[in-house]
Amino acid sequence: MNGAATAGGDTNVLITGINSFLGKATLARLVDKINVDRIYLLLPSEDGTDASPQVDLLLRQMFPLWRANELRNRVIGICGNFTESGCGLSEASLALCREQVMQILHCGANTDLGGSLEQARHLNTEGTLHVLQLADELYRHGRLQRLDYVSTAYVCGRKPGVTTESDFERGQTFANYYEQSKFEAETLVRQYAKRLPVCIYRPSIVVGHSYNGYTPNFRVLYWPILLLAKDLLPFLVCNPKAYLDIVPVDFVADSIVTLMSVPEGVGETFLLTAGLGHEIRIRDILHDTYEIAGLKRRPTIPFWLFEMLARTPVAGLLPMQFWALVEAAKPYFPYLRGTNLRFDSSKTLAVLAKHGIRPPDWQDYKQEILSFCVATRWGKRLPLPEYSYYLPAKFNRAM
Repeated sequence: MNGAATAGGDTNVLITGINSFLGKATLARLVDKINVDRIYLLLPSEDGTDASPQVDLLLRQMFPLWRANELRNRVIGICGNFTESGCGLSEASLALCREQVMQILHCGANTDLGGSLEQARHLNTEGTLHVLQLADELYRHGRLQRLDYVSTAYVCGRKPGVTTESDFERGQTFANYYEQSKFEAETLVRQYAKRLPVCIYRPSIVVGHSYNGYTPNFRVLYWPILLLAKDLLPFLVCNPKAYLDIVPVDFVADSIVTLMSVPEGVGETFLLTAGLGHEIRIRDILHDTYEIAGLKRRPTIPFWLFEMLARTPVAGLLPMQFWALVEAAKPYFPYLRGTNLRFDSSKTLAVLAKHGIRPPDWQDYKQEILSFCVATRWGKRLPLPEYSYYLPAKFNRAM
């Protein structure tokens, strides 16, 4: 068996899910790590033999041209797909992975909260199994030293109470098939961890960069705000007192990249959450949205009242468009309804503090998050080239 992960010297990393928001944010930081040599990206290709066009496009999107050209020898595409057996690797690509890959970061996932169980399991559960099988092969017959897996804090489901890094099976139910499939996937990861060096990361609700607000996705937290911005709702159905645990993507990416090179992280689970006392109530998010984005205030009604009204003739007075929006918003209802689930991430935060990392409070970056929404007309246009939003915070603040 191979030794402890990245205890010294350079490492070569294989990443899945690189086209995700978190995948890109992580890559933007990995390329600057002095202990990271080559970064291999698992990517599908049209002909199944050459992933370099996708890598070239990705680098041009994420970096200035001079930097993209500089990285072409270090960021390398490997044709494959983790939803397929063997991750869809050819014999030549598998041989390359055996020879080169020392660490795998699996952050590929289907994050659609409204998807079917079959769709969620295809990517999240079965896809993770394929990555685990590849990791097992590379650990036994290659140079692999470690697998890093991105799970979710919501594998703990809807069971009330405070959950910690060590909690997993709690007799919980789930808000959606995304949570269920990620729980099933982490179950597999934990089984393989008996013979593989594994580190698990559990982020909560991930939003844009704390220093410029950038996000390519307007889901979860953004969904009700987007409906308010479009003036599509006569009222908002939610529990104003409900807590949401929100973290910016830069905190999550910084944490993962840092913990990937910490040998003591093997066998550990890290909660990448705002944590106890740092959650934000929905009513405060709405207040900040009205103030910063300048949106028209809307009344809120509780779910019990809305569900009662939906069964009365009053429901017929609301337009069909409203009910279509209600149907589209149903995947977010469990989060807008609120639960008593909270995350005690003190153990993780103590480790991150040694490296100068902590999750910022919502009050410290709400201006950036909401101002980005307004400046881009809720994602319709970017005032700056996309790569400028992935620049480190110190450069972004100078722009």
